[in-house]
Amino acid sequence: MRSLRRLAGPALAVAALSVVGAFLRLAVAGQSVFADELATYWIVSTSGFWDLLSVVHSNAEISPPLSFLVSWLTTRIDLTPELLRAPSLVAGVATIPAVYMVGARTASRAVGLVAAAFTTFSPFMIFYSTEARGYALVMAFVTFSTLAMLVATDTGRLRWWLAYGALSCAAMYTHYTCVFVLGFQFLWLIWVHPEARRWALVANAAAALAYLPWLPGLRMDLDSPTTEILSALQPFDLQAVRVSVVHWTVGYPYSAGQPASDVPGIPALVLLGTAAVVALAAIAAGRLRDERSARLAAAPRYAVLLLGLALSVPLSEAVLSAIGSNLFSTRNLAASWPGFALALAALLASAGPRLGLLTASLAVVAFAMAGLKMLDPTNERPQYEAMAEQINRDARPGDVVIDETAVISPGPLSPLDPFLRTRGPVFRSEQPQQHVRPFSVFDRKVSPDEAARRALAAARGRRIFLATDDSRAGRRRPLGRYRLVADRRYTGLIDLELQVYALPAWSRG
Repeated sequence: MRSLRRLAGPALAVAALSVVGAFLRLAVAGQSVFADELATYWIVSTSGFWDLLSVVHSNAEISPPLSFLVSWLTTRIDLTPELLRAPSLVAGVATIPAVYMVGARTASRAVGLVAAAFTTFSPFMIFYSTEARGYALVMAFVTFSTLAMLVATDTGRLRWWLAYGALSCAAMYTHYTCVFVLGFQFLWLIWVHPEARRWALVANAAAALAYLPWLPGLRMDLDSPTTEILSALQPFDLQAVRVSVVHWTVGYPYSAGQPASDVPGIPALVLLGTAAVVALAAIAAGRLRDERSARLAAAPRYAVLLLGLALSVPLSEAVLSAIGSNLFSTRNLAASWPGFALALAALLASAGPRLGLLTASLAVVAFAMAGLKMLDPTNERPQYEAMAEQINRDARPGDVVIDETAVISPGPLSPLDPFLRTRGPVFRSEQPQQHVRPFSVFDRKVSPDEAARRALAAARGRRIFLATDDSRAGRRRPLGRYRLVADRRYTGLIDLELQVYALPAWSRG
């Protein structure tokens, strides 16, 4: 009975954290489709099953197919942002108890609980648990793969070795950068558990065999010009690495968005810094006095595992970026985030029973402060859907739309396209006009002046709706006698503005 009571407490705490994590993620999941999600939306909304595989297999998309296939299945119910993101949402919530279980097996239940709390409130985890891409899924697969590996070595049961191989293969079918974590897992496994080497080799060989059908797709992705474009957009230098690491660990996950002074904010950064300094000082003092209370919370072999899970992706990407194309970016570090949470929790616990409780509490409060900021309207994804719905309500047949929201992405949609239902022409500005195939660097962009002239010619006296953002709203456009008659703003990560232009009454006709 006593042992059951000891287990019941952590189980209830993990269940509560999972509920809180689900609430935070559901509160964000209905925001507008944004950035690379537009490619996912385009692929799943325009493709059947085999067409989807063909598109993802080409160099138009440089990710493996699994996350697209799962989103395609969920959107057979209805094509909404929530169902498009449903696989990521489920994976993001499932990662919370998975992190706890890995922590409990490698360090202690307390370390697992603290790491699960970090996972619950992390802005990085909340954001990517509500993005229709593969990042939340790959983090879940990697974490469950680690858990299956640990259980397999403890029990020796075949089903856990099968689970380890299958989950590792699923991770590779979701995002390529997980190979660094999986490679480290394998090296750690054959080093620490020589008795399990045969099963480790069999499980990984089976995973590699199951991955063989995707090798032509991998080759297409490696040769895709998108890889070089992304590398050129973010140079590999100390400033870029610093920004990426800060946003990956504790900041707003969209590194082009809010600075760390906003998310997690200065108070949260102070709490985290204090917790880390106190923990490191206690560990150093304990080593000098050889006190058991200030030694590593995990056994050395498990401490190596947690550090490797946390650092394998950042270090590997840094090395490869230094010698080749730049892979180092906030989102590409995703596969190591659960390892980071576990390593940080183990570090804080190593300060000893009392100081460990203090430092862990400070850190959990800091993450909670950061996570709650994801609910702030200024930190929401841009409100493209609200803008499009406003146009749908207000535009009359024949009214013209100038869309300045499109960006170069692995898909041909602008952020307004999934939601715009007007009965008049739509002209893009500053991006290619075509809507059928993904953009390329060879597509001619439509200048703002040209878009305005096209809109004027098509409007024939009807109104013109200009969908833009605050950075472009004040720019002059050749709209002739048209005058601004309405102006509406939408707050978010990018502030949007919808301007309505009409001819004065005296000049009509």
